[in-house]
Amino acid sequence: MKNILLILALLIIANNISIGQDAPKLNSDARFRFSPMLFIDYSLYHWYQKPRRSMDRSPKSMGQVLNVLPGLGGGIILGKKTTLLFSLEASVKYFPFSLDLEGYEGMGAVSFPVLANFRIPLGGFVFMQVGGGVQWSQINIHNRTAANQQQPNPFFMTYVGELAVGIEEGVFILYFARFGYNANQSTTLDIGLRIGLHSALWD
Repeated sequence: MKNILLILALLIIANNISIGQDAPKLNSDARFRFSPMLFIDYSLYHWYQKPRRSMDRSPKSMGQVLNVLPGLGGGIILGKKTTLLFSLEASVKYFPFSLDLEGYEGMGAVSFPVLANFRIPLGGFVFMQVGGGVQWSQINIHNRTAANQQQPNPFFMTYVGELAVGIEEGVFILYFARFGYNANQSTTLDIGLRIGLHSALWD
């Protein structure tokens, strides 16, 4: 009896090993996977407004059209491109010629947006993307006036929401609009073009 049970046990183990070898690999059956993502971010227009101080008549702000330097960013993306994708991304953007024409106090701005996005397919290779997060920004970072140099100029944070429409076929290209707001009228607005790539996702 013991020998029969031993033989049965060995047959069950061998059968399980054989099934495991014939089964497709785990990643072939995966419904989604993680993928690194890299992109460049061209700004078509931005406008940043610092938090209003009690001594200010109006909040200080500046903007720039068609930035000459692209922003650089990266992150991770997961999901299945025929259903829904989720991404976490961060980037750095520098605007050397950003200024306020009405009341010059300095030049230059920089921002660090960190976003979580959902990418929704619209058919074919067209998709829509919605998301949000936070953005740290600073304005008047160089060539400040003598009076303005005496004032503190810290980074300020805004809560941002982003809406984008794009296409994806090997690489992705999307147009986006991102708006942010926080206490004391601090405001950020970014409109631009993002071009990037990530490794293939499961269809």
